[in-house]
Amino acid sequence: MSHMRALILTVILLGAFLAAPNAYAHRPEQGNPDGVTLIPSPTTSYAYYQEIQEPGQLHVYQFEGQAGQFFHAGINIPQLNGLEDYGVSLALLGPGLPPLPEDQLPLRAADDGHDHHHSPLQVFPDLHLDSAGGLVAESRKSEDFHEPFTQTNYWGRQAIDLDLPQSGTYYLLIWNPDGDVGKYVLDTGTEEVFGSADLFRFPLWWLNTRLYFEQAPQIIGVVALLVSALFGWVLYRRRRKTTAERPAGEKGRLPQSMAEQQP
Repeated sequence: MSHMRALILTVILLGAFLAAPNAYAHRPEQGNPDGVTLIPSPTTSYAYYQEIQEPGQLHVYQFEGQAGQFFHAGINIPQLNGLEDYGVSLALLGPGLPPLPEDQLPLRAADDGHDHHHSPLQVFPDLHLDSAGGLVAESRKSEDFHEPFTQTNYWGRQAIDLDLPQSGTYYLLIWNPDGDVGKYVLDTGTEEVFGSADLFRFPLWWLNTRLYFEQAPQIIGVVALLVSALFGWVLYRRRRKTTAERPAGEKGRLPQSMAEQQP
């Protein structure tokens, strides 16, 4: 009955997803590590699972905001070995924010081998970041976070919370000021927006989160259970179909070879 146990486990997991209000407060997203990630809505809760893979790498997020609209952006670090003290800087740039000296923005080494640096104003010239004010939140330790449904843990870091001063295009910049590589999770927005179709997306969300946490053995075990459950269900359906297709007089009758052996 291993397939029944797997089916029961699946039902319990899906039930937990629907019942636990904080299990997936943020819609998980992957983001674009090499370009600009568009945030569809500044108020909807999203979680971007990202990794800085090389020194000086800069991640950029973009969204359209309205004057007076509350905006939240926070950083959490997955609890993985080697990331205990890891952190990233977080900057919000946009219209109406106070002037931000360029030396507070991230610097990227030039590609020509010289000892000068390029700022994000040069790395992303099409974004017109030079005309925007901004705020910078350096990494700092805050309250840790446990996500109960996927059983994943995070070290809390800094956050930016404010009412947007003007309508327009805003940008979030994330980088490691020391040039260290590592993983981080950016969460934005506060409004939980889920639909019935998300129930079917959740297995993929769960799988991607587990891969992000480098938990491949656990994934293999769960997949094996689900495959076993599917195989058992197909076998059960085939047996029921075979039984239903037998003529009524043959149901319960012994095979001829066995009947001849009866006294």
